[in-house]
Amino acid sequence: MKKYIKQITLIITGISLTILFWKFPAPHCRILNIQNYLITVGGIISALVIAYLSTKIFNIKTERDNRQIQIDKLGERLTAFRQLLYFVMKSEKFWVKYNDIAKFKKDYPGLDYERLRGLGDDPLRYKFNLDQTEISQGTISLYTAMEAIYDKEERKSVNWAYEIPEIERYTIDDLTRYREPCNRIWYYLDGRYNKHGVGLFNDEGLNSTDIDYFQERLSIADIRQKGKDFNRVILASLGNEFYEFVIPKMTELINQNTGVPKELLKTFYSLLSIMIFGVLLPIILQSISVTNCIDTTLTLIFVNLTTLSLIYFLFEFYALIKEEINTNKKSNI
Repeated sequence: MKKYIKQITLIITGISLTILFWKFPAPHCRILNIQNYLITVGGIISALVIAYLSTKIFNIKTERDNRQIQIDKLGERLTAFRQLLYFVMKSEKFWVKYNDIAKFKKDYPGLDYERLRGLGDDPLRYKFNLDQTEISQGTISLYTAMEAIYDKEERKSVNWAYEIPEIERYTIDDLTRYREPCNRIWYYLDGRYNKHGVGLFNDEGLNSTDIDYFQERLSIADIRQKGKDFNRVILASLGNEFYEFVIPKMTELINQNTGVPKELLKTFYSLLSIMIFGVLLPIILQSISVTNCIDTTLTLIFVNLTTLSLIYFLFEFYALIKEEINTNKKSNI
C-alpha cells in the first residue's frame, strides 16, 4: 500500500479537482486573475526547482569526476596486467609444452578462449575437446585465457606490451570479457595447480629481455608485488585480484557513472510539466482570442494539471532528498 501512495494521491486529487471545477466553475471575470496567479506561482516554483537541479547536477558531476579518477587508477592497473601477460605468453621457459601452442594455432585457426568456453554447435571446438590427444588442453586453456585478456592484435612494428601504459577507458563489455579468464589464470596456477598444472607450467621463467618490462608493469598492476621476480604464484594472485576485486569494482563505478539518476530525471519531468501547464500554456492562452467557455475550461484544466505536477514534484523531491541523506550516511560509515 505504501508504495502506491503517490499514485493514489494523484488520482484522488485529479478526480476531486475535476469534479469541483465541473460543479463549481469560476466565473469568467476571475479567469484572467487565475491565469496570472498560475503564471506567477508556476514561474516561482520553476525558478526554485531549476536552481536546485543546477546545484544537484553540479554535485553529481563532481562525484562522477571523483569516481572517474578511481576508474582510471584501476584501469591503469588492468592495462599493466594485460601487458605483462604478453611476456608470459611468449616465454618458452614458462610453458613446458610451448610447442603445443604453435601447433594449436596452426591446426585450429580462430579457436579462441570464447569459443573454447562457449555453448552451441562448434565443430572445431568439438574436434579439439574430443579428438585431440597430442596437444595439452590445459596449456591451451590457460594460454587462450591470457590471450583473451591481452586482447590486442599487433599490427605495428612495436608490440603494445612494450609501450608506456596510457589511460585506457574500458567498457562494461570489455570488463565482462576479461573477468572470467582472470579466474582461469588463478585456477591453473594455484587453485587447481596440483591437479591440472603440474608438468605444464614452470614456477619461474621469463625471457631475460623481458624481465625488466615485466617487473615495471607488475609494480603498476599491484604495488604490493613491486620489486618481486616473476613466479607462478604471483601471476595466480594477480588473476585472483583482478577477478575478485579490480574488475568488479571498475564495473560498479562505471555503472554509477552511467546514465541519469532516476529520481533526478523524474524531478526534471515534473519541472517540465509545471512550466508547460503553469507558465507556457497560460501565456499562450492569454495571447489568443477564444470564447469565454474555452478560456475558462482550458484555464481550469491547466490549474488541475499544474496542481498534479506540483504534487508529483513534491513526492519526487522527497525521494531525492531521502536518497541524498542515505548516501551521506553510507559515506560516513
